[in-house]
Amino acid sequence: MSNAAMLSCKLALFRRCVRAVLLSVAVQFLLLAIFLLFVNFELWHPLQWVAGTLRLVCSFYTWFASIPLIGAVVLYGITLSQQHLAERRYCSTRYRWILNNGPRKLLFLGAHLLVGYLTAWLYTGYLHSDYRHLLYRCYGRDCLSSYHVYLLGMGIAAGCYYFVSVHLHYEVTIDYPIVEQSSPKKLRELLFATLKTAPINSLLPTLSYSLIFALLGSFARQRFSHLLGVDADDRLVSILDVASNVRCLFYAWLLSSQILSNMHLMKRFYAMLLSEELPLIVSRNRLASDKQPEVTVVTGLGLFNIYVVQCLAAHFLYAASKRKDSPVRREIFQLTEPGNRPANWRELCDQCVSIVGNFTDELSDSMRHISVIKGSEQHLTTAHSDINAALLAEKVLLRQYNQLYGIRSAVAPSSETSPEPRHQQWNAKPQDGIRHVPSWCERLSTQLEESLQRVLRRIPGIVYLFGESEGAKTLFLVEHSLPIVWITQALAHICVASLKEDRYGVVQDDLPTIIKALHRLKCELDKLSSSNTSNLKAATVSFNYLRCAVRRSLYNVCNSFYDYLEDIMTPGEELRQLQSFVHHG
Repeated sequence: MSNAAMLSCKLALFRRCVRAVLLSVAVQFLLLAIFLLFVNFELWHPLQWVAGTLRLVCSFYTWFASIPLIGAVVLYGITLSQQHLAERRYCSTRYRWILNNGPRKLLFLGAHLLVGYLTAWLYTGYLHSDYRHLLYRCYGRDCLSSYHVYLLGMGIAAGCYYFVSVHLHYEVTIDYPIVEQSSPKKLRELLFATLKTAPINSLLPTLSYSLIFALLGSFARQRFSHLLGVDADDRLVSILDVASNVRCLFYAWLLSSQILSNMHLMKRFYAMLLSEELPLIVSRNRLASDKQPEVTVVTGLGLFNIYVVQCLAAHFLYAASKRKDSPVRREIFQLTEPGNRPANWRELCDQCVSIVGNFTDELSDSMRHISVIKGSEQHLTTAHSDINAALLAEKVLLRQYNQLYGIRSAVAPSSETSPEPRHQQWNAKPQDGIRHVPSWCERLSTQLEESLQRVLRRIPGIVYLFGESEGAKTLFLVEHSLPIVWITQALAHICVASLKEDRYGVVQDDLPTIIKALHRLKCELDKLSSSNTSNLKAATVSFNYLRCAVRRSLYNVCNSFYDYLEDIMTPGEELRQLQSFVHHG
């Protein structure tokens, strides 16, 4: 992939991230206005209530006090952009996962805590005077306000809760729309859905934090007041005090609802904007300038280090291939100049088949380490070895019978039917002329290595940090198989459409390769489906999505070319399996 095309993709994604940050900044004032409408509610003076709220939102104090929160939101957006644009690497052990993702996760956690704290600090400035200030005068001395500490802690706890529940063990994902909608409509539906579900989702963190504060809040206030050199007041010192203060609980619930809504909206803004189609083309224009490089579909599919671009390229190809009277398909089937060669189809087919083949190879290699599949393969190997042993014994008995009665064999005995004596096998030298006999040093070193491994496995935490769980690589491949889902279906749609639209027959030569690639992947997925591994249950949706897409693609191609299947494929077991798959599914 050229550096110019890669830079063009990164610039396009950077512009979308900037738009997401601007939307995140704008939504802060919307959420603040909603918070003020709840806090300053006046039933008998609705016009004054709304006008006063808008006056507060547009005041100079609000804009000046919002600067720290806006800076935290920008930092949050930068770290969220790193989560989306980072390369998806497989970490075989938890230790490698900590090395690769630990610093980024810690920075992201800090951004969550900072946004939660600054949101609580800003919102408490609009509450009653008892909740507004950290210090106040009581009995002629400065005292630490328990109400203010409680609400600030609620902001930090809400940010930590959202990070742990959404981002700690999971990577950020993008939901690509099934039905295309306009951006204002998607934005309106997102706001309504978030504001509707956030009050219910914030009940659990609010009640949990209130219980923890009632149990440990006195100790925290004492340490904090000692650090500031002030006295601690006697409010919210027991569970009964916290439970009976309805206004404080209402403010905490409203604050946690706003923080969770804020973080969810920022996450969805990135997912919504990054899922928009990239301006991709099929063939590069020879007259295009270097200042505005064009990015082709093949180039986007080959960008493996940016998972978002690869998904967008695969989705573009899938959406264009299934569209009726698609200009993209016509451009794929065209012959290019000079030479009247199918260069567009050749590049696209080679790239797609290579991606599917590499994915199948990695999936097959990872499945060899699963005990259930490994046991079934060993069982098949043992069955074959038993059959061979029975045939060998029958040949030896037949040779002994012929020798006993003087019957000479019509063919010379092979090495299998006339085994050499044991002393000749032992003295026989290999091809390099050197006899390799295991020495006591090798045996001793092997035993020491096995003993050391057994001892290390008994140490708590060693296997947890440095051991690879069974089926982890397979689970990783299945969870990141979205490009494969769209590539296989796109290839199937293009092959089916070639019956009517391919005037030059550019697809016919590659049909055997495409069918073999899809059939091989389908066999591996069927084998994995029959294994019923425990780790696969965590990715049931992704696996079913992938398996159904591959089976549907293979069925569409084989069913469309069923009359020509015997001419396309070589006679054998694979052809019989494909014909049976078309009949029985």
